[in-house]
Amino acid sequence: MIDTECVKAIQMKATVANLEMNAAPATRQHAQIGQDSIADIMELSDRESKQKAAYYGD
Repeated sequence: MIDTECVKAIQMKATVANLEMNAAPATRQHAQIGQDSIADIMELSDRESKQKAAYYGD
């Protein structure tokens, strides 16, 4: 009985580890998408600030 429980625990740990490894690339992709979005927002904000400065003669 104890051997069976040990095998089940090892299988569960292996399953969890596999799921975590599969999730890691998706997490990195999401992080990259977030960073790209922030960079785009900053660029647009900078562009808008420059346009306002040019319009108002700052």
